[in-house]
Amino acid sequence: MLLTRRMDFSASYRDASGATTGHNYELEVTISGRIDPETGMVVDLKELKELMEREIEARFDHRSLSEDTPYFRDRAPTPETFAELIFSLLDAALPKGSLHRIRLSPTRELTVEVTR
Repeated sequence: MLLTRRMDFSASYRDASGATTGHNYELEVTISGRIDPETGMVVDLKELKELMEREIEARFDHRSLSEDTPYFRDRAPTPETFAELIFSLLDAALPKGSLHRIRLSPTRELTVEVTR
């Protein structure tokens, strides 16, 4: 069973030319697992929402990825590297092997997907 939860957040970064670029990101987090016979759920949706808020929103929402976070001091904050980072943060915070995929969309025309 796959379950996907979405969230939106805003962040900016300084591009290679030095210009600041802001995006309203859409993040989809897909969890895989079996339905718990006691709860009838793959994952507690409230707990997943709180985890996403803590691991992603609290770190990146309304922040400059280049200047306000330590993650992009030595690498470019491209959609690809940002998606890899988000996957690794969530993978470390979720039960082992439960993170199936993340999809990060900085614009309606672009989506980056990282899968297990």
